[in-house]
Amino acid sequence: MSTPFMRRAAAAVAGTGLTALVLTGLSGPAAADVPPGLDFDDCPAVSELPPDADLTFWQCNVTVISGGRLQIGSIDQEITQPIKMTWATGFDPITFEGYSVFGPMRAEPQRVKGGVLGIEGTDVIPILQISAQPEMAADPELAPEGQIALRLRLKIKTINPLLGDTCYIGGAKDPIVLNLTFGTTAPPPPNQPISGTPAHPVGDGVIGSTLVDNAFAVPKSSGCGWNGILNAVADFRAGLPSAAGKNTAIFESYAKFAPYTSLPNSTA
Repeated sequence: MSTPFMRRAAAAVAGTGLTALVLTGLSGPAAADVPPGLDFDDCPAVSELPPDADLTFWQCNVTVISGGRLQIGSIDQEITQPIKMTWATGFDPITFEGYSVFGPMRAEPQRVKGGVLGIEGTDVIPILQISAQPEMAADPELAPEGQIALRLRLKIKTINPLLGDTCYIGGAKDPIVLNLTFGTTAPPPPNQPISGTPAHPVGDGVIGSTLVDNAFAVPKSSGCGWNGILNAVADFRAGLPSAAGKNTAIFESYAKFAPYTSLPNSTA
């Protein structure tokens, strides 16, 4: 996916525009606050970059969302498991056309408090447990417009023995669309504006930030149970569909980036 270079560089979560910020050496939280998994293992292979890409003008970026919350409908879930995203950004030094190549999203299932019944304490029984696992429904967009720093199109896998392996909230045709910002949101009621935290260095080449959105809608479930027979049950438990202004995403994240020329096997 390509985007105009100057727009991408200005606001990408861990783009080249932040290099000078890291090099200032400003103090921040101790390195112990940085979550594990902030590595370059999932960087797109050189063969996945555009043909004849000059690695001098390419870098790999990794972000780990390690805290915050995701509230959709009647489910308000603290983020307790890291969510990792990796992508490459670069540009043609002659045309200045910018490109983004995305790697996988890695996220472990997170147990939903209250389970099937929505009553805290009842989810000690395996059949009453529900876990949620976010997945990409489409490639993200970096700095697509205005104050939006990152646009994510997500689907959330709902995991329970009775729901089968295809139960999702959102999908490729009807994703959950998050327009995440470091700034202040302007949601419809009943939600009130909330603010993120701009990117800032926290030491050892790591950048911390908080991205927020509370103006998005959440669609119904699909694929729950045989032939979708349990879709309505899943929707009743989660309070879906949920209109814009009734949902919230707060992503506390850390990011790091490295030039492709410094990565192992960068000439492969």
